Amino acid sequence: MGYVRTAGMSTAARRARRRAGLVIAGLLAALLLALVVALAIVQGWFSLGEGGADDASQTTAAEVPAPSMLPSEVSVNVFNATSRGGLAGRTADSLRERGFDVQGVDNTNAVEGPGLIRYGSEAQEQAELLAESVGQGVVLELVEREGTTVDLVLGPDWTDLTSDAEATTDG
Repeated sequence: MGYVRTAGMSTAARRARRRAGLVIAGLLAALLLALVVALAIVQGWFSLGEGGADDASQTTAAEVPAPSMLPSEVSVNVFNATSRGGLAGRTADSLRERGFDVQGVDNTNAVEGPGLIRYGSEAQEQAELLAESVGQGVVLELVEREGTTVDLVLGPDWTDLTSDAEATTDG
């Protein structure tokens, strides 16, 4: 008797049509999911985050108001987050010349951009004065810790401190 055909279409053709429909439906579902995730990120419902050891910290980039203290009242730790040897030491020497109280110099994990200033809630004014002095668009990062010491972490885009004429550290 042989093969029986139904509705004029072979079994292989029906399977191919069904597979094509499933592939198109899957692609549309993936596209819809990507659109929903993008919309959620733009709306701020959630973020993809940077990950790392400082997940609990808040990063804030803000315009820096004029602080009301002297550089000698600011204790600073300088960290080199690059592969350039001696960068933190040279920067610490420049900060000392400007009157800052440099407590320590060390290496740390990588950061992006020119760098960042980490500080606790008690050291807001110290961090702002340091940010004003170093320039370069460093990011202020509020972290959970006590005390008024601030950390200057030098990133891969760090060049040097702003010139003394540009820095206003006279209180």
